[in-house]
Order: sequence, then C-alpha cells, then structure tokens
Amino acid sequence: MRLVLQLFLFVSLTACSLPRVIVLNDALDSGQHNDLGVAYERRGEMDLAEREYRKAAKLDENWATPWFNLGNLYVGVGQWSQAEVFYRKALAREPRSAAVMNNLAWAALQEGRSVEALSWAQQAASLLADSPAVLDTLAEVHMARQETAWAQRIVARALELNPDKGVREKLEAKRQQLAEP
Repeated sequence: MRLVLQLFLFVSLTACSLPRVIVLNDALDSGQHNDLGVAYERRGEMDLAEREYRKAAKLDENWATPWFNLGNLYVGVGQWSQAEVFYRKALAREPRSAAVMNNLAWAALQEGRSVEALSWAQQAASLLADSPAVLDTLAEVHMARQETAWAQRIVARALELNPDKGVREKLEAKRQQLAEP
C-alpha cells in the first residue's frame, strides 16, 4: 500500500507540473562564428561556413570581415555576381578597405565589366600602393583592356616590391606574356 501511495504521489506531482522551457543562448561571439566559418570553409563545408559568416555579420553589424569572407567563399565556387553582393556589403561597413575593393575589381573583371574593374582596382591601388597582390589585379585589368604599356609598368613596379613566391611567379608569367608580340 505504501508503494502505491508513493507512486500516486509521484504521478500526481509530475502530471501537474508546468512544462519546462529551455532557452539556449549562443555562447559564441562574432569573431568565433567567423573563425568557425573559416574552419568549415577549409573543410569544404560551404553551407556551414556560410551560416557561420552570416551569424558573425549579424552579431557585429560594424565588422566587414564576415561579408568579405562570404564573398571569397562564392569566388571559390565561381559565383562572381554573388561574391560581389557580399563584397559590397563588406564595403558598406568598411568603405576604405583596399582588400574589398581589390576583390570587387577582380569579380567585376570576371563578369566582363572592365571599366568598373579598373575603377575598383585603381582605388585599391591608391590605398595600398605597396601591395604586389593589389598591383597584380590592376595589371590584370589593364591587360584585359589591351593596355599593355600600363600593365607592363605596373608589373615592373609590383616586382620591385619583392613579393612572396606565389605572387612573384604570377607577376613573372605576366611579364613574359606582356613581352611577347
């Protein structure tokens, strides 16, 4: 009988209790979400990377990096127009970002808009005149526009800056290509 009474008491107490609401808080800050996005991107998990970049951008509405990274994510899969959307969002947050302007130039060039690409590349180069990578993009734009003399000068300038091996090799190849008749 005692067991039945205890069982009755237990059932009646739990049946009448209020439902519990569990609230989960996101313990990660914007930087951690961005870093997680980078990690997912490196592993090839693009959907998860995009989700984390978007969370990072939402958590810190002044930080351009998550939008920039999202633009780079779309460049990686050849979706240039989508990349531009995110680069423009990054530029809205950081209007003087030479890196964003440089990547916008590259995306515009891939979309066949050389006039716009030239404008972005020139703006990036005016902010980072000593960046071989930025100068490489500017040279690429001039090459696309058949402005060989300009491209040659820019490549020579970029090589004078002693770029890292990868950029140096690209610039040397451009110099060879521009020297051919």
